[in-house]
Amino acid sequence: MIITNENKRFIPVTCIFITVIVKNQKLRELEKYCLDDPINNAFALWDLRVDKENSEFYIDWKDVIRGYMLIYHGSDVPSIIIRGEEDSVKTFLDMLSLERAVIHFPYKHCDLWKNRNEKYKIDVMAAIPKYYFFDDEVKLIRNSHSLSSLFTNPDYLVNKALTFGIYKENKVISVASALVHLPEVWVLGAVLTKKEHRNTGLATRVVGHLMSYAYGKTDLVVLWVRSDNESAIHIYKKFGFEKVEEDCWINVGVSILP
Repeated sequence: MIITNENKRFIPVTCIFITVIVKNQKLRELEKYCLDDPINNAFALWDLRVDKENSEFYIDWKDVIRGYMLIYHGSDVPSIIIRGEEDSVKTFLDMLSLERAVIHFPYKHCDLWKNRNEKYKIDVMAAIPKYYFFDDEVKLIRNSHSLSSLFTNPDYLVNKALTFGIYKENKVISVASALVHLPEVWVLGAVLTKKEHRNTGLATRVVGHLMSYAYGKTDLVVLWVRSDNESAIHIYKKFGFEKVEEDCWINVGVSILP
């Protein structure tokens, strides 16, 4: 039987054990669970500590945590992350009824999603930060307007992330962000260069600067990159990133490229 604190949403199912899904409870236990694997749980750790007001946590609890689902509402499209054992992942996927969302869960469980939505294989890569170089032209971005030529909604990148970029004529032309910046783990993301400036080494410069800035401030840097994005993977490998896991990215009612 599935028990929740919002029973109207879910249908009880008879089975040989009781699974309890709790919403926004057991959060201290969830943080400890996430710390056992900060690479795969970096966003959950961040939302638990920094952005809880925009996040919903559903936890599969049976004496211990068996898995969780994080629904983040702080962006235009809800972002959903699911982690845990296979039956726990299936339970959370079966619960979902959002018309628009981006869903992330381990690729090894990708077949559990039966709907015909866009699916992408994502490489999870991790590195220990080192000092490579500081680039005098790479600046910490403090004005979201300067990112408007690259991103539709750049406020998060300035207000909560640490975002570094190279300017040209008061507009940022190449950028990389630490979407999560915690002592245990940083998340490298929002790596983007304006089309007309690509293949000129700008991405390497901003990523190398960010990795050097992370040195001494965190234990690990992790990123998510589409498995067929060979040019990006080539850059990341320069800074010690190695593939450690695979995720599935699913678009529901949206068309967002990873």
